[in-house]
Amino acid sequence: MYDVCVGLGYHCESTYQLRRITGVGRAHFFDWLDLDLVAVREIIEADFANVLRPGLSEPFSNGLCVRDRGSNIRFFHDFHAPEGTPLTPALIAEQHSGAREKFAYLADRWRALTASRSRVLYVHHDAFDESGAEDLAALHGLLRSRYPDHAFDLLWLRRTPPEDAAALPPGITWSTVVAQPGRWEGSDAAWDTALAPLDIPRAPAPAP
Repeated sequence: MYDVCVGLGYHCESTYQLRRITGVGRAHFFDWLDLDLVAVREIIEADFANVLRPGLSEPFSNGLCVRDRGSNIRFFHDFHAPEGTPLTPALIAEQHSGAREKFAYLADRWRALTASRSRVLYVHHDAFDESGAEDLAALHGLLRSRYPDHAFDLLWLRRTPPEDAAALPPGITWSTVVAQPGRWEGSDAAWDTALAPLDIPRAPAPAP
């Protein structure tokens, strides 16, 4: 049985679905962020030191979000502009220290979890089928080497089945969650099916 289920991107769909299924709203570092698997690996390898360094955050996607050039995270929820206006360098600079403080706190939470006795299921949602078995194995190996006493497994969720699934090492499983056009939260039914075989915390059933 897993004590904790922790998302490792790609974007908000995974955070929404894991919270809905588990009923656990406690924030983890990669929640509500937009980033690919390469960025996840680089951030863990750097022990979060490459995130939100001064002078590296800029408006992105026509000012809808902030891109941190040091970590290649796109922040859609941690910097704010007046309604109907884009984010600007000045607005980002005003809010940078608060965002940096928040993510330093979440990095400490990550370190505490990896040093604890909790058994963790990490979930990487490969929302655009960009990665291969070798990439997931590299992430798994990085976690093993950085946190040798940490008990965890890794779930790789794609839109379509991976062609190289046979190359995955022990400790990594995979499944699929189809996209649901027009709904950023994704398909509840697909996520329920993908996570049904796993012994993870579950939200209480609705009262009859």
